[in-house]
Amino acid sequence: MDNDGREVRSLVLEKKQLEAKLKLAGGEDFSNLLEDCSDLAGIIDEIEEVSRKMHEKEHAAFDAKVKFSRKVRRKAKDLNNFEQHLVKEYEGKHITLEHGRKMVSIIKLLRSKNTDKARREAEELYDFLGMGSRLEIIDDLLLKKRAQFERARRGVEAQLSGLEWLEKEPPVDDGKVKRHGEWAQLNEKLSKMWLSHIQALKSMPLCKLLGKMKEEELGKIGFPALPSGEAGALSSFLQKNKLEESSAEQLYEMAGQSEQRLRHTGVDLPLFRQEIVARRNFLFGIMSLHTPEMNEHALARLSASDENARKLAEQLAELGKTKEADEKEWSRAGRIKQKREELAGEDKAALEKTLQGLRALQEILDGKAEPEETEESKEEEKGIGLIGSFLKFLGKRD
Repeated sequence: MDNDGREVRSLVLEKKQLEAKLKLAGGEDFSNLLEDCSDLAGIIDEIEEVSRKMHEKEHAAFDAKVKFSRKVRRKAKDLNNFEQHLVKEYEGKHITLEHGRKMVSIIKLLRSKNTDKARREAEELYDFLGMGSRLEIIDDLLLKKRAQFERARRGVEAQLSGLEWLEKEPPVDDGKVKRHGEWAQLNEKLSKMWLSHIQALKSMPLCKLLGKMKEEELGKIGFPALPSGEAGALSSFLQKNKLEESSAEQLYEMAGQSEQRLRHTGVDLPLFRQEIVARRNFLFGIMSLHTPEMNEHALARLSASDENARKLAEQLAELGKTKEADEKEWSRAGRIKQKREELAGEDKAALEKTLQGLRALQEILDGKAEPEETEESKEEEKGIGLIGSFLKFLGKRD
């Protein structure tokens, strides 16, 4: 049997045995018994300490003797209170008569300062405390095992669900997947062409770009606009000052230069300030323009300026007729491929046995099944035996 399965069965069996022993002494809720045993063990330790110091105090100063005698009286009072407490514990059926009498007997030995015999008489009570400590350790171990098995169960169920999903999925339509791939390739080519087209517009001489803005309505694709009169004045200035070949970016950089440096270029400085410096925002809008979305208007522009782009756009439009269905099938094919890669080498029957074994262990942890070895549990070993390797897999993955 797998080590995890054996360990769980062993721990649950040990827990049942310890609890049975404690219930015989302290009833169904044996926490009171353990608390009483702990209190009495503490009293024994304290009275032993008092006994050891009693000899030391014989030659101590008067004040020290007085202080010590007060401590002795407090311990005597603690013994009386604990004895009365035991009566209530018995009446409340928290301890048996036998164990109540034993604790009272130990108290009498402590009163007579016979701490060695008291400790020997309390040996069974110390055993109860050991059982309680062991139960805490077992509960902690079983809690960790429960969490471990729960993770493993969810993992197995997810894998089985994935295998069942693959079984139910119809075969992939390769034709649709191929068409979507062709559409994606064409769209990528046209997107790059569109990007190049926009970059070419942004970097062309501003004089020429101003003309295109009016003729081709570049405002529709995001270019900043100027009123017709302002555009004419700007174009005229650029031509008169031999700046007709300068792009928006070059003019923007010139606008940031000092007037002393600009004088060497021979430009009309007052008009330069009026036509260029005053329009730095307009120039910046052109040079920083992001490539707009490639829509029908963009395709129409590309088709009008490039024959190859026109042919590609026609092919894209044809493939676009079935794009929604093709893309849906392409996406489904991707999910199927990914799931097959995730479940490569997994066997449905083996996973079902593993799940059966995990559920068997879960029933033991929940107290719904006995932890002892039975013929039925031996039949489950094949399923449980797969758990170890699966848990190792989960550990590596985490």
